[in-house]
Amino acid sequence: MKHTKFIIPIFIGIFSFLFVACGNEVKQEVITDASLVEVSETNPNGDSELALLMRKMFEDGEDIKKLITNNEGNITEEYIAELEKIHTAIPTDEDVKTPEFEAYTKLMIQEANLLFSNDSNRVQGFNNLVNRCIECHQSFCPGPIKRIKKLTIQ
Repeated sequence: MKHTKFIIPIFIGIFSFLFVACGNEVKQEVITDASLVEVSETNPNGDSELALLMRKMFEDGEDIKKLITNNEGNITEEYIAELEKIHTAIPTDEDVKTPEFEAYTKLMIQEANLLFSNDSNRVQGFNNLVNRCIECHQSFCPGPIKRIKKLTIQ
């Protein structure tokens, strides 16, 4: 488990892209109310906290996939704590925060906890977590599903 310090950022990348149906190309950065807001081609008003979190979780998910595939690591409790930020992150559309959304995020966190506690079948646990992401996106933001499916370990 010498690579566990890299696992938290990896899973953050998995979910970073979950609610974003657009590309990651950043045109400029703007400071607003002492916070950094990324402005992209498809969202000239800036990306939400949730969108940025999902993109980061996707990127980190690619790294976690490599760790699990190479039998070099797993997610950590710290990563799970980052995953829980989905509950509080501000979405682009406030109407997304429905009881159904909350249920999906709880299932994702539950799946991450199962993966953390079960070193014997990390591939299946990781794929289960990826599937929870896809299920949520089928209801809320289908755009990135094709990309999220690429995280599945064959």
